[in-house]
Amino acid sequence: MTSSKLLEDFKYLRGHCIDLVHAYFTYTRLFNDKNRDLLTKVAPTFFSDIADIMLRDWLLQVCKLMDPPSTTRKGVTIENITIKLINEQLTDNKLLSLEIEDLANKLLIYGEKIKPARDKRLAHFDRDHQVNGLVLGATTESELDQFLVNLQKYCDEVGIAIGLGPLDFGRGGCKGDVLDFLKYLRKMQNA
Repeated sequence: MTSSKLLEDFKYLRGHCIDLVHAYFTYTRLFNDKNRDLLTKVAPTFFSDIADIMLRDWLLQVCKLMDPPSTTRKGVTIENITIKLINEQLTDNKLLSLEIEDLANKLLIYGEKIKPARDKRLAHFDRDHQVNGLVLGATTESELDQFLVNLQKYCDEVGIAIGLGPLDFGRGGCKGDVLDFLKYLRKMQNA
Protein backbone atom coordinates (compact mmCIF):
# COMPACT_ATOMS: atom_id res chain seq x y z
CA MET A 1 0.00 0.00 0.00
CA THR A 2 1.28 3.45 -0.95
CA SER A 3 1.99 5.75 1.98
CA SER A 4 -0.24 8.79 2.36
CA LYS A 5 2.88 11.00 2.55
CA LEU A 6 4.05 9.77 -0.86
CA LEU A 7 0.60 10.41 -2.32
CA GLU A 8 0.49 13.92 -0.86
CA ASP A 9 4.06 14.80 -1.84
CA PHE A 10 3.56 13.52 -5.36
CA LYS A 11 0.37 15.57 -5.77
CA TYR A 12 2.37 18.68 -4.84
CA LEU A 13 5.19 17.73 -7.22
CA ARG A 14 2.82 16.99 -10.09
CA GLY A 15 0.98 20.28 -9.48
CA HIS A 16 4.32 22.08 -9.69
CA CYS A 17 5.10 20.25 -12.95
CA ILE A 18 1.72 21.25 -14.39
CA ASP A 19 2.42 24.87 -13.49
CA LEU A 20 5.83 24.60 -15.19
CA VAL A 21 4.35 23.28 -18.41
CA HIS A 22 1.64 25.93 -18.44
CA ALA A 23 4.21 28.68 -17.81
CA TYR A 24 6.34 27.31 -20.66
CA PHE A 25 3.43 27.40 -23.10
CA THR A 26 2.35 30.87 -21.96
CA TYR A 27 5.89 32.10 -22.58
CA THR A 28 6.25 30.44 -25.99
CA ARG A 29 2.83 31.58 -27.17
CA LEU A 30 3.58 35.16 -26.21
CA PHE A 31 7.25 35.52 -27.09
CA ASN A 32 7.69 34.01 -30.54
CA ASP A 33 8.70 35.40 -33.92
CA LYS A 34 5.07 35.78 -35.02
CA ASN A 35 4.37 38.22 -32.16
CA ARG A 36 7.69 40.09 -32.03
CA ASP A 37 6.61 43.05 -34.19
CA LEU A 38 3.29 43.43 -32.37
CA LEU A 39 4.86 43.36 -28.89
CA THR A 40 7.61 45.74 -29.98
CA LYS A 41 5.04 48.23 -31.30
CA VAL A 42 2.86 48.05 -28.19
CA ALA A 43 5.44 48.19 -25.38
CA PRO A 44 8.95 46.93 -26.18
CA THR A 45 10.55 47.53 -22.79
CA PHE A 46 7.59 46.10 -20.89
CA PHE A 47 7.46 42.90 -22.92
CA SER A 48 11.23 42.48 -22.84
CA ASP A 49 11.14 42.81 -19.04
CA ILE A 50 8.27 40.34 -18.75
CA ALA A 51 10.10 37.84 -20.98
CA ASP A 52 13.22 38.08 -18.81
CA ILE A 53 11.20 37.69 -15.60
CA MET A 54 9.30 34.69 -16.95
CA LEU A 55 12.47 32.99 -18.19
CA ARG A 56 14.30 33.49 -14.90
CA ASP A 57 11.35 32.20 -12.92
CA TRP A 58 10.94 29.17 -15.18
CA LEU A 59 14.59 28.22 -14.69
CA LEU A 60 14.27 28.60 -10.92
CA GLN A 61 11.10 26.51 -10.84
CA VAL A 62 12.64 23.73 -12.94
CA CYS A 63 15.71 23.66 -10.72
CA LYS A 64 13.52 23.17 -7.64
CA LEU A 65 12.62 19.75 -9.03
CA MET A 66 16.31 18.82 -9.11
CA ASP A 67 17.17 19.82 -5.54
CA PRO A 68 18.22 17.25 -2.95
CA PRO A 69 15.42 15.54 -1.00
CA SER A 70 16.31 17.51 2.11
CA THR A 71 18.30 20.53 3.21
CA THR A 72 19.77 21.22 6.63
CA ARG A 73 19.65 24.81 7.86
CA LYS A 74 20.87 25.79 11.31
CA GLY A 75 20.76 22.14 12.36
CA VAL A 76 17.18 21.62 11.20
CA THR A 77 16.48 19.25 8.31
CA ILE A 78 13.78 20.43 5.91
CA GLU A 79 12.35 18.19 3.20
CA ASN A 80 12.22 19.47 -0.37
CA ILE A 81 9.49 18.12 -2.64
CA THR A 82 11.72 17.02 -5.50
CA ILE A 83 12.22 14.16 -7.92
CA LYS A 84 14.82 12.69 -5.57
CA LEU A 85 12.41 12.80 -2.60
CA ILE A 86 9.66 11.12 -4.60
CA ASN A 87 12.10 8.45 -5.81
CA GLU A 88 13.27 7.80 -2.23
CA GLN A 89 9.67 7.33 -1.16
CA LEU A 90 8.96 5.11 -4.16
CA THR A 91 11.94 2.99 -3.15
CA ASP A 92 10.70 2.79 0.46
CA ASN A 93 7.30 1.67 -0.85
CA LYS A 94 8.94 -0.78 -3.29
CA LEU A 95 7.38 1.05 -6.25
CA LEU A 96 10.43 2.49 -8.02
CA SER A 97 10.51 0.88 -11.47
CA LEU A 98 13.41 0.95 -13.90
CA GLU A 99 11.33 3.16 -16.20
CA ILE A 100 10.66 5.72 -13.45
CA GLU A 101 14.31 5.66 -12.45
CA ASP A 102 15.41 6.15 -16.08
CA LEU A 103 13.01 9.06 -16.61
CA ALA A 104 14.13 10.65 -13.34
CA ASN A 105 17.77 10.36 -14.40
CA LYS A 106 17.00 12.03 -17.73
CA LEU A 107 15.23 14.87 -15.94
CA LEU A 108 18.11 15.27 -13.50
CA ILE A 109 20.65 15.35 -16.35
CA TYR A 110 18.68 18.20 -17.95
CA GLY A 111 18.57 19.92 -14.58
CA GLU A 112 22.35 19.69 -14.24
CA LYS A 113 22.65 21.60 -17.51
CA ILE A 114 20.54 24.54 -16.35
CA LYS A 115 21.53 24.49 -12.69
CA PRO A 116 24.65 26.67 -13.20
CA ALA A 117 22.39 29.53 -14.33
CA ARG A 118 20.40 29.26 -11.12
CA ASP A 119 23.39 28.76 -8.84
CA LYS A 120 25.63 31.46 -10.30
CA ARG A 121 23.23 34.10 -11.62
CA LEU A 122 19.63 33.69 -10.55
CA ALA A 123 19.65 32.49 -6.95
CA HIS A 124 23.05 33.98 -6.18
CA PHE A 125 24.91 36.93 -7.64
CA ASP A 126 28.26 35.23 -8.19
CA ARG A 127 30.72 37.98 -9.08
CA ASP A 128 33.05 35.88 -11.24
CA HIS A 129 30.16 34.72 -13.42
CA GLN A 130 28.71 38.21 -13.69
CA VAL A 131 32.05 39.61 -14.81
CA ASN A 132 33.01 36.85 -17.26
CA GLY A 133 29.66 37.03 -19.08
CA LEU A 134 29.62 33.35 -20.00
CA VAL A 135 26.27 31.87 -20.95
CA LEU A 136 25.13 29.53 -18.20
CA GLY A 137 22.39 26.93 -18.40
CA ALA A 138 21.98 26.84 -22.17
CA THR A 139 20.24 23.84 -23.72
CA THR A 140 19.08 23.04 -27.21
CA GLU A 141 15.48 23.25 -28.31
CA SER A 142 15.39 19.46 -28.71
CA GLU A 143 16.72 19.00 -25.15
CA LEU A 144 13.99 21.30 -23.86
CA ASP A 145 11.32 19.46 -25.85
CA GLN A 146 12.59 16.11 -24.53
CA PHE A 147 12.61 17.48 -20.97
CA LEU A 148 8.91 18.36 -21.29
CA VAL A 149 8.11 14.91 -22.70
CA ASN A 150 10.10 13.21 -19.93
CA LEU A 151 8.43 15.34 -17.26
CA GLN A 152 4.98 14.24 -18.46
CA LYS A 153 6.08 10.59 -18.67
CA TYR A 154 7.70 10.67 -15.23
CA CYS A 155 4.57 12.08 -13.62
CA ASP A 156 2.37 9.59 -15.48
CA GLU A 157 4.50 6.60 -14.49
CA VAL A 158 4.69 7.66 -10.85
CA GLY A 159 0.96 8.39 -10.85
CA ILE A 160 0.27 4.90 -12.18
CA ALA A 161 2.69 3.27 -9.72
CA ILE A 162 1.06 4.89 -6.68
CA GLY A 163 -2.52 4.38 -7.86
CA LEU A 164 -3.42 7.92 -8.90
CA GLY A 165 -3.13 7.25 -12.60
CA PRO A 166 -1.77 9.49 -15.36
CA LEU A 167 -2.82 13.10 -15.83
CA ASP A 168 -2.31 14.94 -19.12
CA PHE A 169 -0.76 18.34 -18.41
CA GLY A 170 -2.35 19.66 -21.56
CA ARG A 171 -1.16 22.45 -23.76
CA GLY A 172 -4.37 24.31 -24.24
CA GLY A 173 -5.27 27.64 -22.82
CA CYS A 174 -8.53 28.88 -21.48
CA LYS A 175 -10.66 31.96 -22.00
CA GLY A 176 -8.66 35.01 -21.02
CA ASP A 177 -5.28 33.43 -21.62
CA VAL A 178 -2.37 34.73 -23.67
CA LEU A 179 -4.08 33.92 -26.99
CA ASP A 180 -7.03 36.17 -26.12
CA PHE A 181 -4.58 38.84 -24.97
CA LEU A 182 -2.73 38.73 -28.31
CA LYS A 183 -5.99 38.85 -30.24
CA TYR A 184 -6.96 41.96 -28.27
CA LEU A 185 -3.58 43.63 -28.93
CA ARG A 186 -3.89 42.94 -32.66
CA LYS A 187 -7.41 44.31 -32.70
CA MET A 188 -6.32 47.49 -30.89
CA GLN A 189 -3.40 47.95 -33.30
CA ASN A 190 -5.81 47.86 -36.24
CA ALA A 191 -8.40 50.13 -34.60
